[in-house]
Amino acid sequence: MSDLKLASLYVRARTLITTLTVISVALGLGLAIIVLLMSHQTQALLTSEVGAWDLVIGAKGSPLQVVLNSLYYMDAPTGNISVDVWRRLERHPAVARILPLNMGDNFFGSPIIGTVPEFFAGREAPSGKSLLAAGTMFTQPFEAVVGAEVARRQRLKLGQEIIGAHGWGQTDDLHPQFPYTVVGVLARTGTSLDRAVYTDYRSVWIIHADHDPHQHQPKGGLEAHHAHEHGHEHAAGPHHEHEEEASHDPYAEVTALLVALRQPAARFGLVDSLNRQEKALAVSPVEEISKLDTTFIAPLRGVLLIVAYLVVLVSVMSILISLYLTIHQRRRDLAILRSLGATRGDIFRLITLEAALISGLGVVLGWLFGHGLTAALAPVILERYGLSVQALQLLPGELTVGFSVWVLGILAGLWPAHNACRLRVAESLQEE
Repeated sequence: MSDLKLASLYVRARTLITTLTVISVALGLGLAIIVLLMSHQTQALLTSEVGAWDLVIGAKGSPLQVVLNSLYYMDAPTGNISVDVWRRLERHPAVARILPLNMGDNFFGSPIIGTVPEFFAGREAPSGKSLLAAGTMFTQPFEAVVGAEVARRQRLKLGQEIIGAHGWGQTDDLHPQFPYTVVGVLARTGTSLDRAVYTDYRSVWIIHADHDPHQHQPKGGLEAHHAHEHGHEHAAGPHHEHEEEASHDPYAEVTALLVALRQPAARFGLVDSLNRQEKALAVSPVEEISKLDTTFIAPLRGVLLIVAYLVVLVSVMSILISLYLTIHQRRRDLAILRSLGATRGDIFRLITLEAALISGLGVVLGWLFGHGLTAALAPVILERYGLSVQALQLLPGELTVGFSVWVLGILAGLWPAHNACRLRVAESLQEE
């Protein structure tokens, strides 16, 4: 009989002890894998969203809140800023591209983002295919392009009309007189794009001017809405119209501006000058996300990993204890093996192989547990926090951690194996 078969027989003979030991190893490794998956994908998501923009400009308030709202839709807007800020920055020689965001409405809790088609320039689905999975891009007010998660959750189809509601987060203050028509559906990206509805930025002006009788109505917006009702086309880009609209209405506002600079290093001086000269808050999203990671995410990730490694260490100790205790119970069996010609090296190898089998089973079960629990939690995480977690993604760090746990399990079997080699054959055979 081979050593592997004999070791597996001994492992199966101690079903309860083996099961508990394997589960303890699996829990430690599974927790470590969950922490690695969550932290890696959260960090990747956060950094991917900020890469395209050097500045985010919003109303005065918390810089982090401006970034989380404008790029991740994870917090309420800090307010609005005058469209004049947009107009002046568009002429700034350091600005390569500037896009508006108008917020304040939702569709069953998903934010409705008023912007321009250029907002999607340079973006594509992870597969490399077109960002639009179906339909076309919006070209005028009250045409809507919906993110993949919104379309899935609400079962939206092209040509369907949807009704927005006032406020951030799901509310009952509906705008039934201003329905949106779904003209496009985005491919799944695993980013904040999946969780919102996108429309022409003027739609928000039209709705809220009508919704609030005390707010001045932008003439360009009313004309755009009437033209929409009669099926007339409007220009897709903001740069041809927003200055004329703003000249009609000194109260026209946007929620935020996304700015790409010709020279990224220019953001330091521009942030300082904008914050001094404008009634707005200019923020470098890279710096804010870096602060968030350094201050909150990295320490939390470190604490969770320490807890996971402590659980792994305890489980490895359980391998050592279980094997050590069973050596005494198997003294007679081991003595018989010695009397049949097994050497000390054979006994040492047998016990070590048992440790390898137990830790190996724990590693496999832990990997399945880690990815399985992540897959189960992924919809909840997406719903509550807007983070798309890919449960089946295999990280290089997982292999390192899994191999380390397996090796530690083998090392835990060395002491029991050493004690087994020192058993006295004659005395062990005489024991009842």
